[in-house]
Amino acid sequence: MSPVTTRTEALAGGVTISRLRHLLARGSWQRVFDGVFVTHGGPLTYRERLEAATRARGPGAVVSLECALHLWGLTDRQPPVITLAEPAGTHRTRALPGVRARRRRRLTTARRYGIPVTALPQTLLDVAAMMDADAIIARLTRAVAGRRVTVGQLREELAHHPRHPRRLLLEQVLTAADEGLESVAEVRYARDVERAHGLPRMQRQAALDGGERGRSRRLDFRDAERGLGVEIDGEIFHRDRAHLDRGRDREAAGRGDIILRAGWFEVVERPCQLAADVAAALLARGWTGSPTPCSPACAVRRDPRLRKAG
Repeated sequence: MSPVTTRTEALAGGVTISRLRHLLARGSWQRVFDGVFVTHGGPLTYRERLEAATRARGPGAVVSLECALHLWGLTDRQPPVITLAEPAGTHRTRALPGVRARRRRRLTTARRYGIPVTALPQTLLDVAAMMDADAIIARLTRAVAGRRVTVGQLREELAHHPRHPRRLLLEQVLTAADEGLESVAEVRYARDVERAHGLPRMQRQAALDGGERGRSRRLDFRDAERGLGVEIDGEIFHRDRAHLDRGRDREAAGRGDIILRAGWFEVVERPCQLAADVAAALLARGWTGSPTPCSPACAVRRDPRLRKAG
């Protein structure tokens, strides 16, 4: 049972005004906002603060933005300023200390831990408006991969936000998530290396190295016909696994295959050079296509290994 209550609820439950004053005076109860209390004397939890804010603001108020993201379990950060949303037709003038409320024409709601909150699809799109590209990719693909939300639900919500500032990127990310691309590095490889440079699409694979403890994720793109693999480090930080990489290299060599390895830096910071390397390896193994430079300064345009490809 939640320790958050209101003056009206306390009185309805049989607590008299004098008893309420006594509980507050001795520290058994605490006033969080005017007319809203917690029925204990210890430190307030973040969830109690969020619930108290919605109760103090009144019917229709829900937790929103990054505070909502915290309730949904997708961030550990606890923003010091509580953000609430309420229906557009709501007219309230009283301000709450440490609380920021915004009226919304569209407001889809749910409950987490008994606290009213914006529904997860709307929460993710609201927060995406304030994120950089890589953070958006990481947040959405993680939510989809964890089966917290579906691509269809996100697309449906995005349809209600035609002027979303990151709409184009969100559409691209949702397409990638729908294809099962689960990490920032993997999405960026498919978008910025393969598609941007006209490379043949390789078959995606994924695996875990190590046992149940200390395991790390690797992301593989394979061209079985030409015996070529591109292995991407799917995490920005990972445990040392050089011995596993060397072992796979030896196995591939024994089959007559080659593996090109790429990490976060190559995929995100040098996608054109990585595309040139992959294209050169594909051409050396019989690919009859031609890579496409993504810009006048693209490494694919300058690489001498690719001149015969046009």
